[in-house]
Amino acid sequence: MTLLSRTSVVASSATIALGSLWPSQGALAQQSARTYYKPVAELIEPYSGVRGVRELADGRVIVTDTRDKVVQLADFKTGRASTIGREGSGPNEYQMPVFAFALPGDSTMIADPMNSRFLLLGPGGRLAGTWIPAAGAAPAPAPRPAAGGPAFAIGGAGGPMALLQARAVDSQGRLYTTGSPIVAGPDGPRQADSVPLTRINRKSMAADTIAWLKLPKGAATATSSGNNVSIRIGGGPFSAQDGWSVLPDGRVVVVRHANYQVEVYPASGAGAPVRGAPVKVTPIRVGEAEKDAYRESMRSNAPIGMAVTQQSGSGGATVTRREAVSIPQNEPTEWPAVLPAFQYTQVHALPNGQIWVGRYRAASDKNPRFDVFDATGKHTGQVVFPPRTNVIGFGKGVVYTVRIDDDDLQYLQRYALQ
Repeated sequence: MTLLSRTSVVASSATIALGSLWPSQGALAQQSARTYYKPVAELIEPYSGVRGVRELADGRVIVTDTRDKVVQLADFKTGRASTIGREGSGPNEYQMPVFAFALPGDSTMIADPMNSRFLLLGPGGRLAGTWIPAAGAAPAPAPRPAAGGPAFAIGGAGGPMALLQARAVDSQGRLYTTGSPIVAGPDGPRQADSVPLTRINRKSMAADTIAWLKLPKGAATATSSGNNVSIRIGGGPFSAQDGWSVLPDGRVVVVRHANYQVEVYPASGAGAPVRGAPVKVTPIRVGEAEKDAYRESMRSNAPIGMAVTQQSGSGGATVTRREAVSIPQNEPTEWPAVLPAFQYTQVHALPNGQIWVGRYRAASDKNPRFDVFDATGKHTGQVVFPPRTNVIGFGKGVVYTVRIDDDDLQYLQRYALQ
């Protein structure tokens, strides 16, 4: 059964929404906080929508900008960057570069959902072709079905939906992604209660489910009329749901929303996770200031989605067209009473084994703040960054951030990891 019968709009504020640069929020933990004051380097030229950063062995970085549709090789020693490849659908081209993943041998893999494939870069950032996951070889498990109907996945392991959801690669080159949040029932498509977090072997396409992630109401919506189906991925303002990341050795980190607790699953994929103690959180009410800050973040940097259209061509063949679209930001019909403990898209597993989780905070608190956990899930402290700064990635002893100026231009920075 396929959901994309004619027209489908896939838009993800969680995965590729550039408007999600709204800073992390939350109450101060009663532990030591390390403050980052000044970067050791900053690139000269600005970006519009940095989505991925991957550090190479020589210290240069691969940078992806989803809004400008560009992949660059940046050198912090000179402060400048050069473009790699170009926009398109041919060999060594890309249409929507999203996350940049580190592969073994100083190589890089960049998700390109518009082309339903990954761009490959060899050592030094040289173009090395593309990888198209084997369709149907071993698709990720379908989501747990909602009551009253069977479950199914959209696009399989190599479809646009899976590429949009891909978030990590470990040191062995295994890909980590989440399953479709949409299930089918007698009354049409609907949101699943939870989705699988899956590890995929890129050579065999064998897939293992490591954990299940709970989805809140409204995390995904699907409507259908005749042969047309419209799907939207991403919850409302201040969405409260489980977050995740992957340590280099393959241990999977899941941060549970229900009790703000960190779970670390074994690298083998088998056995129970190590669980840290729940973190006590002082609720912060969502007032007019928080609502205004959310509206402003959506206005200044509206999320980008992908429209997928499938139509019957000559001879009964299916013709698929994809294009990037801005996601309309309507006034929310419902606001949560309090802010969630953490921003589920801001869970980072560092090369040194630390885990950083971005906290939600009151609008009056201008400094982005992260809780720090060790690899057993123990809460060890906090780190704080300057206003209008967003953590985007990590390297050897460094953290990469994006500084946003008054014109919403983005400048890539490097801080020494404290």
